[in-house]
Parts: sequence; structure tokens; C-alpha cells
Amino acid sequence: MCSSGYAPLTTNPGHTGRVGPRPASSYRELVPPRDLAPYVECLWVHRLGDGEETYHQPVFPDGRIDVVALGDRVTLAGPASRSTTLDLAPGTLTVGVRFRSGAAPALVGTSAADLRDRDVALDAVWGPAGATLAARIAEAPGWQARLRAMAEGLSARLAHARPPDPVGTGIATLLAARSGRPLAGLAEDVGLSERQLRRRVEESVGYPPRLLARVLRFQRFLVAARAAGPDRNLSRLAADTGYADQAHLTRESRELGGLPPGALLDWEAERLAG
Repeated sequence: MCSSGYAPLTTNPGHTGRVGPRPASSYRELVPPRDLAPYVECLWVHRLGDGEETYHQPVFPDGRIDVVALGDRVTLAGPASRSTTLDLAPGTLTVGVRFRSGAAPALVGTSAADLRDRDVALDAVWGPAGATLAARIAEAPGWQARLRAMAEGLSARLAHARPPDPVGTGIATLLAARSGRPLAGLAEDVGLSERQLRRRVEESVGYPPRLLARVLRFQRFLVAARAAGPDRNLSRLAADTGYADQAHLTRESRELGGLPPGALLDWEAERLAG
């Protein structure tokens, strides 16, 4: 537990415990300070150990916005609509604050749609105050101090923040509960026109509702496939996670994950192997 009182939420050690060509990777999530909880899902830290090889870290679309400090670079990472891979050197420390889906714009003061598929420097969003906060985070010694600086910088914005849009923060749950329902029906459920629903979801989340539904379904597949392990049945996983068939899953995996599902999962397993 870090000195600020952040309590561990989850721990995912990846592969650890050896110094060799491939650096060990550890990832940890922590609960946010109470005052940030309406906006922030978790704080997180990713550390690489010693090694000789570059570590390839995939980033898949998940409908989230993060403040990320990677080395000395501090950015607001917008919602991704496609996968990317970060090539990280051994010893790299990355920390971040992950916002709840749909909640970030109310605190950061900019539309999620304007951040889509972008990593934006804090000073480009918050001006001199952002530059000052970025410098403070980059100069902080160690991951605890960096996360503390991030959280304190965000807390300082609360006095001028507005409440998160309930349509933006609630749309993921609505889509999961009413999968396949036409957009007109979803709009009717929340008392909006289709145009109003689309605008508010894009402003809050960064995607139109149907793209968000696809991203959430792909995330469900990844969670289920990882839990199934090497004996996974892709056809069954496709059906269980909302795809029409395995071919539908394959198309979506290529578009959102960059590879067919089997190749994607095999690459992930190889990357994390000890």
C-alpha cells in the first residue's frame, strides 16, 4: 500500500522473478482517493525489470481515457478505436490514472471525441497549469510519488468540475443489458432522440454508441478467452460473448485488435511466457 493510503485493487504480475533477455513485467491497480471516485476508476502502475529485449505492450480499445506518465512524458491518452503496441525498454516505469467510462470530460474539461485516438500533452489541454503538473509528475521520485502528484493535480480541478453526464457513464451498462437493441430503442429508453443520444455518448465516451458496443464486446471476448486458457474454443467463445459466429469474431478481432483472435491470443501468451 502506498503512503497516501491508496489500497491495492488488483495485482497482475505477468511473468516475474528472473533477470534474462526478456524483462519481467508487473502491473498493479489501486483504488482512487475518495474525492476522485465519481470520476476515476483506478490508479495503476506498470513496471519492467532488467533485461536485454524490448518489451512489446499491446494497448487495446477499451472506451477509457487515462492520464499517463511514461518516462518523462505525461499525456492525456484518449479513447482508442484501434490497437497499438508500445515498444518499451527494460526498466521502464509507467503510471496512470484511468477514468471511468464517460466520466473524464466533466473533470478534464474537453470532449472525449476530441481526444479519440490521440495522446495529448497536459499543457495542450490545461495550459500553463498542465505544464506545471506534468513537470511535477515527471520529477517525482518513484511510482508512489508520481501517482500522488497525478491524483493531487486532478483533485485540484474538482472545484471547477461538473458532475459526469449520466448518459455517458451509464451507456456501457445499457448496451450490455440490451445488446442488439436498435439505437432508436436505446434513445427512447433514456428519453432522448437518436441524435441527442449519439452526441452525448460521443462527447462523454469518444465513440458513437455502436462502436462503443463493439469495443465492449471485444473486451468481453478477451476476458473470457484469457480465462479459458490454451484449451479455449473460439467458436464457443464467439457465441458466448455476443458474436454472430466465429467469422464475425475474426473480422472484429482484426479490426480492433490487429490480428485474428487465435493469433492475437497466441502472441499474448508468448509475450508473457517466462
